Amino acid sequence: AQTGTNSPYSLSAIGELKFAGFTQHTAAGGTSISVKDKNNFSPVNPASYANLDYTVFDVGLGLSSRKFSSSTATSQSATGNFDHFAMAFPFETERKMALSFGTYQFSDVGYDIENRINTDTPSYYNLFRGTGGLNKVYLGYGVEVLNGLNVGANVNYYFGSIQALTAKVYPTTDDLFSYSDETFFAYTGLDFDLGVQYSVQTKGLTHTIGATYHSAADLKGDGYRYSETFFGRKYDQGTLTPIDTLLFDDNLAKTSIKPGGFGIGYTLSNQDKWSLSLEMEQNAWSGVTNELNGLSFFDNMKYAAGVNVIPLPKYEDEGDFFKKIRYSAGFRYEQLYYNFFNEQISEIGISFGLGLPIVRQFRDEEGKRSIVSRVNLTAEYIKRGTTDNGLIQEDYFNIGIGLNFNDKWFTKRKYQ
Repeated sequence: AQTGTNSPYSLSAIGELKFAGFTQHTAAGGTSISVKDKNNFSPVNPASYANLDYTVFDVGLGLSSRKFSSSTATSQSATGNFDHFAMAFPFETERKMALSFGTYQFSDVGYDIENRINTDTPSYYNLFRGTGGLNKVYLGYGVEVLNGLNVGANVNYYFGSIQALTAKVYPTTDDLFSYSDETFFAYTGLDFDLGVQYSVQTKGLTHTIGATYHSAADLKGDGYRYSETFFGRKYDQGTLTPIDTLLFDDNLAKTSIKPGGFGIGYTLSNQDKWSLSLEMEQNAWSGVTNELNGLSFFDNMKYAAGVNVIPLPKYEDEGDFFKKIRYSAGFRYEQLYYNFFNEQISEIGISFGLGLPIVRQFRDEEGKRSIVSRVNLTAEYIKRGTTDNGLIQEDYFNIGIGLNFNDKWFTKRKYQ
């Protein structure tokens, strides 16, 4: 699995959890549960597939620059990663329905922590390193069962690997042997998602409520554990000289728990011109124990608000290009599942985005019509954690680039 993060907090469980929505959803605070859009969908709520008029292809990339601060030092890092790839295909039937499939990062592990102990003689330092993460492939179906009422479901397959190393290194002497312990597990697992969206119209406005449920999953891991001693002084100078193998077991099995959860959302919209969304999500991590310290994790709680505005959504009309851009902004507050020193880590995020339109017009039996695709650009600032109580504060700036491509594939058309 790719590593798109560099966070000490990702040493928890299966790492840093990634948002399942797309670039345009991140721009609006990560809201997507109750968003109905004929040009967009989100695997967060599979009921959204039934809203589509056209076949939709969505792909995204991400860049991140992070600053890490403790009470005594600061450091920086930058990463880039593939974010997602997904497609959805509406059926040509009287009842609106669609299939969707795709893949995206579910979790990310990337940390390199060095804790120097200079009060003892001889001095030493502890190393904690980890890489990897989990990816997710889904197959989903959404259908409009009644006027304004959509339901949907996803089946999800998880795969990936996580490698972790802990070591105690004596950098000033070879009289005491340094030692390391390395583990590697390749994981697979299955779960499912359920979603619903219901809309009513009053006085020219559309009110939509959405709800999601995702099941728990047992992630089965197969791997190895390898422990050895080595000369710490040479290692500190860049050369690893092993002394003895303490343990090697290449037939290990492990089960990691991914808990279930739910989400609810409300969106108020004026056709395609503007929308305002409010959402809450919970993941029940408090039932899972941290293997590192024996403490239970905390429930992961997310609260988000987002707004989208398109000044001139009538694409058949000639008009200012800038009035056809989708302008997005959002805010979210999240209490993360991490438990460090019996303290829950939280983060806040502010996001902005642009959806640059690519319009193609055609004629069919209904007359002149437009298909709107977009290049989506997102900027997001996030503050995570604190420097209090020996913890680390992360300030990072994310850039997202996505393509949302719409086309009426497999249907004959007459272009203008």
